[in-house]
Amino acid sequence: MELFKEFTGVSRGVRRLGAAAVDMCHVALGIADSYWEYRLKPWDMAAGVLIVEEAGGAVTRMDGGKFSVFDRSVLVSNGILHSKLLERIAPATESLKSKGIDFSLWFKPEDYHTEH
Repeated sequence: MELFKEFTGVSRGVRRLGAAAVDMCHVALGIADSYWEYRLKPWDMAAGVLIVEEAGGAVTRMDGGKFSVFDRSVLVSNGILHSKLLERIAPATESLKSKGIDFSLWFKPEDYHTEH
């Protein structure tokens, strides 16, 4: 709720449809400017992340780190707003971490490389 509250006051609205891939497709189409979430599984994010990247958008973890499909958090945007979004959500993201919300990798096979 902290992140949700952070954006309701500085945006035209916050829309959540319940399916991460659909929300990310809305970013790719330009219907929405950004999408963030944590505690997702790889199968919740993989298709949406690919579509955003192919559309020219930006994808990172919520803390700004390089994204891997095995991460627990994702921030996608149209690219233009990405650095501002990271600045805005940084305090709430750190607060979640301090409360014990786990942002580590869910699982990564030993022979799977996430570096390009």
